[in-house]
Amino acid sequence: MKKFISSLILLTGISVTSCGQEKYDFAEITQKSDINTFLNKIQKENEEVKIDTVYSFNELTIEGMHYAGTPIMKALVTDNYMILTTDTINYSGRKILETVEAKYGLSPISDGYSNDIEFDWKQETQDIKLVVKLKNGKHLAAMGDKDNAELTISYKTLYNLPIANLHKEIKTYPNAPKYILKIKEQDCDYDIIVNGIKIPNAILYSEIFLNEYITNEKSSLEFIIKPNTQNENSSQGRFNDDAHFSAVLYDFDTEEIYAEINNLKLSGTTPVNFSNTYDLVLPFYPKAWTDGVDLRKDKNLVSKINALYTKIGKAVLANNEQAINDLFYESDLESQQIAFDTDFETARENWEEYVSWSYNSYKYTIAKDIEIQFYDGGKLVYVYPEDKEAMLILTGKKYSKKLNYFLYQPKGTSELKVIRQ
Repeated sequence: MKKFISSLILLTGISVTSCGQEKYDFAEITQKSDINTFLNKIQKENEEVKIDTVYSFNELTIEGMHYAGTPIMKALVTDNYMILTTDTINYSGRKILETVEAKYGLSPISDGYSNDIEFDWKQETQDIKLVVKLKNGKHLAAMGDKDNAELTISYKTLYNLPIANLHKEIKTYPNAPKYILKIKEQDCDYDIIVNGIKIPNAILYSEIFLNEYITNEKSSLEFIIKPNTQNENSSQGRFNDDAHFSAVLYDFDTEEIYAEINNLKLSGTTPVNFSNTYDLVLPFYPKAWTDGVDLRKDKNLVSKINALYTKIGKAVLANNEQAINDLFYESDLESQQIAFDTDFETARENWEEYVSWSYNSYKYTIAKDIEIQFYDGGKLVYVYPEDKEAMLILTGKKYSKKLNYFLYQPKGTSELKVIRQ
């Protein structure tokens, strides 16, 4: 996805004083759509300026240009980026740092090249990166009149759909545990079952976020540890001599440990089973699939499964953003809420992932030979395809996206919905 880039370069060795008033403040440009308005104002007030509407490559050297009070000697403005060059070196590094900090708040210092120091600010509509180049040593106390800087602003595409703005809906709590199960293993396979729900492809993950599977205070956790059948020495169903398994259940924020299996040595042929119940308390419990109907005796279940995955595939190929929003809004909102994640980037990145499906795909395939697993009294289902790698496969040129979801049917409705990914 193309971003609009704004780069402010403060150069050493140039000291030019603008004779005009501070009329054109590039700091007023807060999003890509502001550019045309800004250029039109310049052209209207300066007849000699010709705006290039064909190639959108405009070099400006008019008087009165500045960035929040710092005079600008010249500017290159295009559809995708602009480069602003200051006409002064007098404490420019310090001045720009103070200006940006006043607008966006303090930011931790990260190391740059040579004597540079870098600062980053992430905003909903733009990302800001400031590189201050210190001439008198790499410490802020030495900032002097010859220090210069480079300010880069990336303007983001604005999304209006609710699914791309979920952070605005997230409720916060003073105590919000994030329960993590961390796995470390050597030469063994394993299944993880949380509250009776088998985690799909658990072997692929070193960490599992348990909040997504918690719907009440009491939570059960089960491990089934098996010989690694992919290992040549254990292909006969026997644990390798080096096989071992470790797991820890803890709170991500406080690092409090609730349970731990430490370097369990494995031998023989019999799978090892551990299970226990824990009080994994949350400030609220998601509705999730708890208001779903029992699907175990639904004669139309296979048709409903196919209908939902077909709807997803068609929405992606048609680039139907509203339909994609409607299909995934509920599951995305619950997942971000139970992670207590108010970061605007989470929803944006998830939405851009959906957009990339449409951009990269030209067909979809749905598995026909399937095995349905029922959980929580038939309220929750997960489909394991036996003839494909996933229930829904999106395909493009050198592109493949495999999709499987936990599904449920809310009471009073006749269609399945995605509830966990």
